[in-house]
Amino acid sequence: MTQVTEPPSVAPSAPAPAKAIRGTWRHRGRRRQAFWGYAFIAPNFLGIAAFLLLPIVISLGLSFTSWDMVSDPEFVGLDNYQRMAGDAQLWVSLRNTAALALMSIPLGIAASLGLALALNRKLRGINIFRAAFFLPVIASMVAVAMVWRWVYNSEFGLLNQFLESIGIPGQNWLTDPDLVLPSLVLVMVWKSMGYNMVLFLAGLRAIPRHLYEAAELDGANAWQQFRNVTLPLLTPTMFFVTVMSIIGSFQVFDVVYIMTGGGPGDASRVYYYWLWQNAFEFFRMGYASAMAWLLFVILFVATLIQMRFIGRRVQYEMG
Repeated sequence: MTQVTEPPSVAPSAPAPAKAIRGTWRHRGRRRQAFWGYAFIAPNFLGIAAFLLLPIVISLGLSFTSWDMVSDPEFVGLDNYQRMAGDAQLWVSLRNTAALALMSIPLGIAASLGLALALNRKLRGINIFRAAFFLPVIASMVAVAMVWRWVYNSEFGLLNQFLESIGIPGQNWLTDPDLVLPSLVLVMVWKSMGYNMVLFLAGLRAIPRHLYEAAELDGANAWQQFRNVTLPLLTPTMFFVTVMSIIGSFQVFDVVYIMTGGGPGDASRVYYYWLWQNAFEFFRMGYASAMAWLLFVILFVATLIQMRFIGRRVQYEMG
């Protein structure tokens, strides 16, 4: 009698733990989120690469060439950079730009801070005044410059008419070499004051109220509170505004182009305007690219110096 053996029973496989399944689905969900996140920001990356990074690389290459935008670029090595050392107009433009910055930055910061302190109050209708002072920021610089050209007009301008009404002779604001830069500074400060005012308002709102209450209990007057509480805690905003103001002052172009054209003579020819003239009036694109990189180096070094000597004095909280 033959013995029939039954096949060995196969044990059923154990089900995957629920935690592992959830981990797999969670991983797949994160990958899908990352994919769609990159897909949505890809157009911005492409725009930055096409309109920012690529022109930067091209301008660096052009700075070593001689190119008039018609013929093929000709490699000249460091000739453009050597040429800048002997360019008298370049040094005049740098001097005018530095003078413009030295006048506009302290005046602009003081005016913006004073305006922010005046408007940092809980009064009915205060937002209307804040909006009114911010309006020049969103106005076109072309429109602003045209209006100020009319104000500064030596024959029928509002400013000369006002001065003559109080017995002061009118001035040639835009044609006098001694007055043209201060006149441009006034326009620049008026245009940017509202933006810096908003930054200072945000900084003032971030200062804890209890610090002022403690200072009042100690007998500090308004000036002492401003010097010992407000100013130290506004140093981060002050530092940011100073850095951005220096960068902006070295990039001034439109107000000079519209109001003075660099004149009278070379009195208002700033660096950026001289760069534009080399590129689009004289068609020295290679030389203009070299000037652009010199400007980058100047601003980079100026920013590093500020971060090294001023940034470490920034106080983010009361000690």
